[in-house]
Amino acid sequence: MESAVQDGVRVHRLFYDVKLGDDPFRNLYDYPPVGAAFRQVVSDRPFDLVHIISGYLLAKPVVDVAREMSLPVVITLTEFWFMCARLNLMQATDQLCSGPERVEKCTRCLMEHKRRYRLPSRATPKLMNLFWSVFEHTPITSSMMLAVSARQAALRNTLDAVDLVICPSRYLIGKFAEFGFKTERFLFVRQGLAAPDTARPDSRRADGDGLRLGYVGQIKTHKGVDLLIDAVVGLLNNQENVSLDIWGTDTESPAYAAALKRRSAHHPAIRWNGRYLGAEVWNVLADMDVLVMPSRWYENSPNSILEAYYMGIPAVVTNLGGMAELVGHEKSGLLFELNDAGDLRRQIRRLIHEPGLLERLRVGIPPVKTIDEEMEEILSHYHRLIERVR
Repeated sequence: MESAVQDGVRVHRLFYDVKLGDDPFRNLYDYPPVGAAFRQVVSDRPFDLVHIISGYLLAKPVVDVAREMSLPVVITLTEFWFMCARLNLMQATDQLCSGPERVEKCTRCLMEHKRRYRLPSRATPKLMNLFWSVFEHTPITSSMMLAVSARQAALRNTLDAVDLVICPSRYLIGKFAEFGFKTERFLFVRQGLAAPDTARPDSRRADGDGLRLGYVGQIKTHKGVDLLIDAVVGLLNNQENVSLDIWGTDTESPAYAAALKRRSAHHPAIRWNGRYLGAEVWNVLADMDVLVMPSRWYENSPNSILEAYYMGIPAVVTNLGGMAELVGHEKSGLLFELNDAGDLRRQIRRLIHEPGLLERLRVGIPPVKTIDEEMEEILSHYHRLIERVR
């Protein structure tokens, strides 16, 4: 573990390899060195409270140590780690998962993460359904089911032991309640933005310019960028006055990104701009009229939508999860149906041709919370928990 002072704050960085030891799968959620390192940190000086963000990889040992030392614990959930070992409720075959209804279902998903199972599951899903109905009774699968069941029980108990669970979306609370988690201590707190104090750049286009669409995020399958490319290519082929700027690194899923670039290569109105640094987001957004988020997974409370709202920019998003919660259809943006590039194309065409629609959506954008407002709200809960312990 390395310790240093950064911007006046003491920061401890722990480096470890979860593949070491007898049980690499368990190490992903209950790795003893994490607990030992955390115990060292909280033993060095007095602390009033522990706040964990996400809980991915480290929640159980940290919560266990905090409980031993009678420290109140807060967790902010940012995804589905406590119910999904793949974090985002996306199956290995890139299909959206409804949730952990059966341990057999979760076991199959994790095993299909391995290439020898994943490829045939994508190519011949019906045949693989028959295969799994037999294979789930073999020793190798039974052993994995026991491991998955142990993980689910351990992380459910961990979350039950936390004093307060903060969720940036109501959707997230509902999803955990749907699968039997105790949500009495879950609290909805939308995240705030560290927005600039200076005047917002003007994001309005000049009269006569085409509709400027923008995408900001990962270039990966679960983000649905291919749906956006297909929708815009169709519009451009029909001579619609529209452009698309794509912002995000293309190195995380290079084959996927390369295929999309080939698909859009004949259309100079589709521009691949690469990555940007955090503070540059406001200039990136200033060059678009509409943000498009075509994700295939539930999302939670996407910062990019809130950032667009701060700039007075409506959003077109998938009618799914936390995105649909943030974007009121025909109020602050438009919704399209999951995996339906045709419906996405129709919604964008409406913005081009329906008089006054874009301006009405701008007017309907709700206020955006600042990070100071969020911290003030969270601090009030800190004080309540600390007083209760005292």
